[in-house]
Amino acid sequence: MSEEQSSKDTKGHMKRRELLTKAGAIGAGAVAAGSLAGTATAGRKATFATPKIRRGGRLIMGLESDPVAVAPYGMAPGAAHWGKEHSYDSLAEWDRNLNMKPALATSWKVESKTAILFNLRKGVRFHNGKELTADDVKYSVEKMLKVPPPGSQAVAANVPATILGADVVSKYQVRLRMSAPDARVVGFFAWQRYSPIVPEGLYDQINVSRNAIGTGPYRMVGFNPLDRVELVRNERYWKPGQPYMDAITLKVMTDEQARIAALRAGAIDLATLSVDAARSLRNDSSLQVISNLNAAFRELQMSLKPGKNEPWADVRVRRAVNHAINRQQIINTVYSGEAAFTSFVPPGYGPWPLTPAELKNKYAKYDLPMAKKLMADAGMSKGFSVNMTIVSLQDYPSVAALLVQQMKAINIDVNIKGTEIGTFASIYSAGTYDWFLNGRGMRGDVDGYVQEFHPASSTFRIQTPAYKNLKAWKAIGNGRIQLDEAKRKPMYRTAQQALWDNPIQMPLVAIRKYQVASKRVQNHYVSFSDFNGSLRTVWLSS
Repeated sequence: MSEEQSSKDTKGHMKRRELLTKAGAIGAGAVAAGSLAGTATAGRKATFATPKIRRGGRLIMGLESDPVAVAPYGMAPGAAHWGKEHSYDSLAEWDRNLNMKPALATSWKVESKTAILFNLRKGVRFHNGKELTADDVKYSVEKMLKVPPPGSQAVAANVPATILGADVVSKYQVRLRMSAPDARVVGFFAWQRYSPIVPEGLYDQINVSRNAIGTGPYRMVGFNPLDRVELVRNERYWKPGQPYMDAITLKVMTDEQARIAALRAGAIDLATLSVDAARSLRNDSSLQVISNLNAAFRELQMSLKPGKNEPWADVRVRRAVNHAINRQQIINTVYSGEAAFTSFVPPGYGPWPLTPAELKNKYAKYDLPMAKKLMADAGMSKGFSVNMTIVSLQDYPSVAALLVQQMKAINIDVNIKGTEIGTFASIYSAGTYDWFLNGRGMRGDVDGYVQEFHPASSTFRIQTPAYKNLKAWKAIGNGRIQLDEAKRKPMYRTAQQALWDNPIQMPLVAIRKYQVASKRVQNHYVSFSDFNGSLRTVWLSS
């Protein structure tokens, strides 16, 4: 789709330029669409001859959002993981194609339905010189399950609830104890976001909000909030020959225009940009534009608490909201057509998502007459007012501006509450919102995309304890204990269908993530996980 086509106005629709103007009034950084996520189409990718690996040098990356804190466990913002991801490892890992591989564990064995034995890699050293042992894994698992400050216990819902703890078998063997069979466990460790392995006693040794001690390829030597994270090469990294660079600086640059200017001037080597900004740099001979599918789709969430009797406590109102959302308009206007329909599991996440045809023609179909009828059936023809919390960064204000317009068609007056990222995360963790415009991210297992809709989840108990969906609950509960993937697939398909029929969250769009890098940056790729894993193996040609 051309820019002219994607900006074309229709009656009652907002032009792209008008949208960005309105979004700018909602919050600072409104048009800095930073974390762009995936569609199924191939992105423009610069190709260059691969030179022999060159060691040394410092890479400077402009981060579009502040990490806030780099604690290993319980941090909600994705940026918190961007800050710490290169300092920590876990028992397993993914490669760039999401294939699971051993990491700190060389192998694992399912001993029974409730026990997995992990064999640890010998000779691995933490950044403080201590050797990795089973005692460290036991300590780490305990912290994952009972998250210390500044982490949030609500975020710990991402840890499989069946994990009971870990027992030391020998110096290099640890047994994970579970309450039931669980297909999610190894994927949870490979995801790494909430499963870093840290040295025993870490929380008594450093301020984990501002520093890190892990086994990763880069040692953290400083984190100054709203400024930068400084990382240097781990000379004793357990992967022979890696990492290749001497240092990485992650510089917080929330203003997209500042990132663009810094890229052009050579002041930074890499940054995430909006689709339009990335396109504008395609002809710059010193830069390369790379994009890929991304797990961080956008969604509208609603809280649902007993006794509050919100208008959206009626499922007909929630369904009306879903069908009043014109996702194609969001795709065209905010993302220049570079986005796709998404279910609760995003496109690109293996065989688990619903098909685009199902979404466009049924579950995520824009049907304003249907939406108006549902509102009338619920006795809500006159509508209501509601507050919607957003983070005033990236593409969120632009999406919010369109949702405000679209909800007016069914007489819902949406009042935008813009916040900075730290406050945004706190509000989400506490569940103190009415509506919440949020972004999803990578999950270690398909269940991670739907677990919060199940009563066993602490997120459910905090945010939506009045929500009921027996069909979804049954499918989710059975899916997580089924170890046969072929049998799991129809269960998670059923779960998604049930969640669309009785929505409490409305998936909006899956979009592409665009990054622009100096041509000296070699071996870089945009990860589906929405992290920056390529920096582990990037090198600089000069």
